[in-house]
Amino acid sequence: MSKLDYNKIKNLAAAKRIPIKELARLCGLSEQGFHYMLKKQSMRVDTMEKICEALGISPFDLFENEDSENQSNPSSIIIRAKESDYNDSILQKLDVIIELLRYQKVH
Repeated sequence: MSKLDYNKIKNLAAAKRIPIKELARLCGLSEQGFHYMLKKQSMRVDTMEKICEALGISPFDLFENEDSENQSNPSSIIIRAKESDYNDSILQKLDVIIELLRYQKVH
């Protein structure tokens, strides 16, 4: 099973010499809000996308594989994690797009 490794965000930012304060700013968050998000291990998909863009990485890079020793193909685990983690987010984004299209059609 894969899960988002919130420590990787700090480690990758440090490796790229991007201060957390700057990374938070790029994500539209305060430094305090960014640390709170990491502590609670909860973030919005658009925030994850902004973090990945700022760090020059893929969302896949933020996932860790807890049982990689028992798996012959760890990438399939990451794909399953991505699908399960993003399905709700994709549906929410589709709902927003549909509402925008409806609004545009009315006006």
